[in-house]
Amino acid sequence: MNQQLTEQLEAEASRANTDLVVAWAMADDRHLADLAEAALNGSPVAAPRAMWALSIVAERDSQSLAPFLPQLVAALPQLSQSGLRRLACKILMLCPLPEEYDGQIVDFCFRMLEQPDEPIGVKANCMSLIANRLSQYPELKPELKAIVVDILNTTQSRGFASRAKKCGVI
Repeated sequence: MNQQLTEQLEAEASRANTDLVVAWAMADDRHLADLAEAALNGSPVAAPRAMWALSIVAERDSQSLAPFLPQLVAALPQLSQSGLRRLACKILMLCPLPEEYDGQIVDFCFRMLEQPDEPIGVKANCMSLIANRLSQYPELKPELKAIVVDILNTTQSRGFASRAKKCGVI
């Protein structure tokens, strides 16, 4: 693990620091690999900040993360912090994904949607990830809709309801 990157990530949680890390990572593929490593295997402080930086990289150039998507998909079930899960799902929403990962992603997302104590941000991103695959797997829509309706009946999240409508789930 790149010790200098870890120290920079742990220095402060600010947009300015994150932008500095993003610029550094996007300048060199080896740096991007270091950032992905920090996001998936870093300390409890460095990992969320690295994942945040990766999500910004995904917004700017999603293709650059293609080499790291297999590790990200494989790591989904082991991500212990809800913030990491939310950001990982955001990255997966932004990146073009090969069909070979659909089963793992959909399975993970349905499990997160069914967890009563999972934060609504994770659930919203998981709902979007599944909804993005409905054109390929229309048989998933009734199950997704039932879970989303149940979530809407137990929470008062207008943002989640808006996302569900935008995704065409309800």
